[in-house]
Amino acid sequence: MIGLRTALTVVLAAMVTMGCADKGIKQMTTRPKPPDGGSGDERRVVLFRAVIDVGEEAMEDPWGVHWSGLRLFTVVGPAGAKLASLHSFLPGRPDAASSDNGWGFVALPPGEYQLVFEGNAMRFAMPGAQFYGLEALPVARTPPALFTVPADANLLYIGTFAFACHEPMGAPESLKLECKTLEVRDEAKAAQQIAQTALAKYGPLQEALATPPQARP
Repeated sequence: MIGLRTALTVVLAAMVTMGCADKGIKQMTTRPKPPDGGSGDERRVVLFRAVIDVGEEAMEDPWGVHWSGLRLFTVVGPAGAKLASLHSFLPGRPDAASSDNGWGFVALPPGEYQLVFEGNAMRFAMPGAQFYGLEALPVARTPPALFTVPADANLLYIGTFAFACHEPMGAPESLKLECKTLEVRDEAKAAQQIAQTALAKYGPLQEALATPPQARP
C-alpha cells in the first residue's frame, strides 16, 4: 500500500509539473494585451527569426512539418537556469506569411533569458550543443543564446538566428542536416516591416541583439 501511494504521489507531481510547464508555454506563445489595454500584463513581445541555410539555399518554413522529419523548435528560460526539463515549443506567429519565413515571437516579462533551438533530424556540431542519437529521429539542442528584455520595451527584436548546415555524409538516414555554425544577424529593416503590419498595437520596435553562444568564453 505504501509503495502504491508513493507511486501515485510521483505521478501526480509529474502531472502538476507538466501542467505548469504547459501553462508557461501558453503564456509565452500568446500575445499580451496592448499597453493601453489596462490589463496590467507585464509581458513584452520578443520578435526573432530562424534561418536554416543548406548550402546556398534556405530551408522553407523551419517551423513547419517536413516529410523528412526536419523541424525546428525553441526552448526559453531564465538566464542560468537548467533547460533540460523544460518542454520545447513552437514560438508564436506574428502572421502566417512571416511565420513561414522563419519569424516568431515569445511573450516575456522584463528580465534576462536564454534561448535554445531544438532540431528534429538535425545535429548541431558546435561546442556546448547536445545531441540525442535516437535511431528513428535524432534530436539536437544548441547551446543557449542570451538576451535581455528591458522594462521600457513593449516590442523587442533580438535578431535573426542563422544556421549554416549541410547534408551529412555517411550518417544514418534519419539524420538529415548537420549545422556547424549559428550566428545572430541584424535584419532590423525586415523586423520593422513585420512590427508595423502584424504587431503595430505594441508601439515602436526596439532592438537589442542576443549574444550568440560562440561569443561567450
